Amino acid sequence: MIKQAIALIVLMNVASMTMADPMAIKQEVKPIIQSFAKNLQSQLMQAVQSGGPVAGIQVCNIEAPRVADQHSQSDWQVARTSLKYRNSDNAPDAWETEQLQKFDQQALKGKDPQQMWAIQEDAKQIRVMKAIPTKGLCLTCHGQQIAPAVSAKLDELYPNDLATGYELGQIRGAFSLTKTKR
Repeated sequence: MIKQAIALIVLMNVASMTMADPMAIKQEVKPIIQSFAKNLQSQLMQAVQSGGPVAGIQVCNIEAPRVADQHSQSDWQVARTSLKYRNSDNAPDAWETEQLQKFDQQALKGKDPQQMWAIQEDAKQIRVMKAIPTKGLCLTCHGQQIAPAVSAKLDELYPNDLATGYELGQIRGAFSLTKTKR
């Protein structure tokens, strides 16, 4: 009888938990993603314009983690990940891997990467991923043909680099955000 009462209480608590509206979650994280991307892209463009692609690599190597930390000051922890990551600190976990594979499948079917989102919510946290398409500037360091000086710097900074061989428009990775519920 006591076990049944406890089971009933647990079921009632689970049933009363409300999951957040996916559209509301997207609206909440969009400004964070946009600010993060704009900040990183601005620093990258400045470095490339002043010192070429090798200087841009330095920004991605040193500044990208700092920019992610700056944008993780809210309830959301911000990161980037990819199936073909450059920095092992950005390697995807199992859920991220599954979502990135789904993004790739959706891209092959012609879906616009700007419309690719994944949301997972449980009792402890909310996770969101937003696809990042490969743009023209990305190909300088992530494309199929990379200049020797760029390749040498990548080899120096990222000896286990997997993040090359992309074509324009392919899914290069995703923004990955996590919010712990209170």
